[in-house]
Amino acid sequence: MKKYLLIAIVALLAIAGSAIHYSQQLKADNERLHSNQSALMADVELYKTEAGENAAKVQRLQLTASEFETQCADLKAEVERLGIKTKRLQQVIASSSQTKVEVRTEVKDSIVYVPMLARLDTLKCFEFNDGWVRASGCIDTSGHFEGEFESNDSLLIVAHRVPKRFLFFRWGCKRVELDIKSSNPHTSITHAKFIEFSKK
Repeated sequence: MKKYLLIAIVALLAIAGSAIHYSQQLKADNERLHSNQSALMADVELYKTEAGENAAKVQRLQLTASEFETQCADLKAEVERLGIKTKRLQQVIASSSQTKVEVRTEVKDSIVYVPMLARLDTLKCFEFNDGWVRASGCIDTSGHFEGEFESNDSLLIVAHRVPKRFLFFRWGCKRVELDIKSSNPHTSITHAKFIEFSKK
């Protein structure tokens, strides 16, 4: 009799342990989905740093591999072009930016020798360089332009936890955010996405 009672107790403990584990998994998945809903509803926050540099803030999306494949087909295709399998991904960070420069510079005459015509000719040329954007070029007498434009930038990408807050107290983790800062003052960040993969 005691043997059957012991077996019943062990079976009940195993069932209770499985139920608790399943409940914890459901709670974690519910928190993940709630965080994703918040991230999807929030727009990319564009702001300037204290130094006047352009930056953007975006919340983290936690997706499973199957969710990534169905909801982010464009990013999946780009990742596959790199030769990386979805099941091996840990994080995907995507960002786009736009560089816009108002150029004000003098157009100067430049004298060149044209071998085919065996004579000197005058070109209208300009040059601009502010340390971030360099542009130069010439317009010949027939109106054709030939030049070169170059834009330099460096991005700083930082992922960080945002704690929960109540009055003056901070604890735990409310969400994870990604901040992207551009060093080029002419560059504006127009889009950002931060995806972290869930093992489920």
